[in-house]
Amino acid sequence: MSALASCPSCGASLSFRPGTMVAVCSYCKALAARRDRDPELIGKVGDLVDTGSPLGLGATGRYTGRSFTLAGRVQLKHPLGGVWDEWYLALDDGRWGWLAEAQGRFYLTFTQTPHGTLPAPAELQVGGLADLGPDGLWTVGELSEAAFHSAEGEIPWAVEPGATYRYADLSGRDGAFATLDYGEEPPLFFLGREVSLADLGIQGGTRKPPKVGTQSLNCPKCGGALALHAPDQTLRVGCPNCGSLLSAEGGKLAFLKSLNQPRQDVVIPLGAAGTLLGEPVTCIGQLRRSCKVEGTDYPWNEYLLLDSHHGFQWLVQSDGHWSQAVAVAPGEVPQVRDGQKNLWAQGHNWRRFQDVEVVVEGVWGEFYWAVEQGERVEVSEFVAPPRSFTRERQAHAGGGGEVNWSLSTYLEPGEVWSAFKLQGAAPEPAGIASFQPNPHRTALAKSTLWLVGALGLLLVLVMVESITHRNTELFHRQLDLYNMARLQPGEADSARRGIPARRPAPAQAPAGLAAEVQEPVFFSDPIEIKGGHQNLAVTLSAPVNNSWIGLDGALVSETTGVAELFLVESSWYHGVDGGESWSEGDQAQTVFLSAVPAGSYVLRLAPQWDGKVPPVRVIDVRLRQGVMRWLYPGLALLAILLVPLLMLFRMMAFESRRWQESMYAPNVGASGSDD
Repeated sequence: MSALASCPSCGASLSFRPGTMVAVCSYCKALAARRDRDPELIGKVGDLVDTGSPLGLGATGRYTGRSFTLAGRVQLKHPLGGVWDEWYLALDDGRWGWLAEAQGRFYLTFTQTPHGTLPAPAELQVGGLADLGPDGLWTVGELSEAAFHSAEGEIPWAVEPGATYRYADLSGRDGAFATLDYGEEPPLFFLGREVSLADLGIQGGTRKPPKVGTQSLNCPKCGGALALHAPDQTLRVGCPNCGSLLSAEGGKLAFLKSLNQPRQDVVIPLGAAGTLLGEPVTCIGQLRRSCKVEGTDYPWNEYLLLDSHHGFQWLVQSDGHWSQAVAVAPGEVPQVRDGQKNLWAQGHNWRRFQDVEVVVEGVWGEFYWAVEQGERVEVSEFVAPPRSFTRERQAHAGGGGEVNWSLSTYLEPGEVWSAFKLQGAAPEPAGIASFQPNPHRTALAKSTLWLVGALGLLLVLVMVESITHRNTELFHRQLDLYNMARLQPGEADSARRGIPARRPAPAQAPAGLAAEVQEPVFFSDPIEIKGGHQNLAVTLSAPVNNSWIGLDGALVSETTGVAELFLVESSWYHGVDGGESWSEGDQAQTVFLSAVPAGSYVLRLAPQWDGKVPPVRVIDVRLRQGVMRWLYPGLALLAILLVPLLMLFRMMAFESRRWQESMYAPNVGASGSDD
């Protein structure tokens, strides 16, 4: 039960639940610490900053079956500007929970007894891993220092006006969240996860309704009209009229400095509403950022979008390329080591593309953090087209820093033009973006499907041809050329000895020799050809050696007298030229004839050679029907493969051009190893 006491400043009633250490008087803002007897006045708090929180004191809810009441709140100031709320849940079992609220997100944690010694701040590195022993490995998302700003209700820890508190926020998988609080010795360990208000079932409370719609204000420098679309969350405003940087803390605009802004060449105007990927969004801020690589500046524009849930996302424009970027908890991404070129996350392999220092050059519109012209962050990009992971590391004044990850998805320019109903046609992008999808990959996939179908059809045709082409032998004879030419024994011996070194050019035989040597001609017995739809093949085999022999042949129909003429040769030459051996030709050659009508045929064979006598005595001649010709399937296969090979070449050329812009190009050496 709550204990009642009087405010040491004004005498108003104060309530102290079990575990309450400090209570804030709702009348005089006195900060009263609980003591054995009467509360002790330890100071007064300033006004709370209107953060637009949907929560309020006295609200109730349930979590994991336990009822709770929102009993208090502390506002802590961030070193980069702005405040965040920490609400304190008094559970019905006497425990306390801490509900941190920042940029529309909620993180519920409970104090835990650490299993061992917690690491000191000096042992932590932003973006690195914190080893908590049995409590696991955690990614250090932020290491910084917060300052007490204001409070209300009952507080379960000893707050002090003006005090600062060192802390480390840790991120884990699946929304896990933890905080190391170095404001006490030994440090405190808070463990929990990111939650939604629906998870908590919040009801009732004294909260003020959040501001909705657009708040119209005037620039305190030039008097120009300004429209704030997220007044509860806006910390800085860049006046598009005079170029001034304004503070929007406390719901009021205050002049900070004049900016030397670059030329504003943005595409999406401030206040433009649209529907991007099915989500209603409004453009509330514009940034010009740039990086320098090998002495050359590369600028781009970023548009801050406010969605229907009062959350934020970014639309990035660079050389006509567009992408949508959303925040990802650091714990959802594995730790990245220096020199590491590959990152495995979300079931994909991401290749490191670049590491650059990014600077803010221009600021227009409203922003949820204390943005500064000249603000610098270290950026590392990992790509797996059409998406990329980007890590931004930023140092905080006075030490510490934070790391933020974002997941970007490539958008076609037409999608942006359609989303915001922009006038005219979207300009064509220049060059290749780091995570632009390869347009030839889809074509390759389609051609691969076509390839599979074509190969299947070709295989069926080959199988059909193999079945129908039985390779039937119709004629086979070994011809004795010496007898056919009526050579004398001495002439045969001379033929064996007088073989030329290379095949001579054909020459006209003297007229006298033609009268002396009778041209040998062979006529076969009748050959019965059946079917009439299968091709024919004539094969000549001869053991020629540095010589040639040919057959001038004809397949003559005994019915019609129509002749199918052919010429087939057998040749083989070899020798030594310049100390190197060479050879050419083949002792067995085949010629193919078209199918002929079924019927009876006679084969006429007239051998030919150079010189007076044949270079060999015996030649082998075969006539076959239904011979499979692999040349045609081979040509068909080459034609089928041509289109996919062309698509593959174009895809590889695209990737080569992409990685020419990377400092981690495959042909560029880099320290570290792929993981």
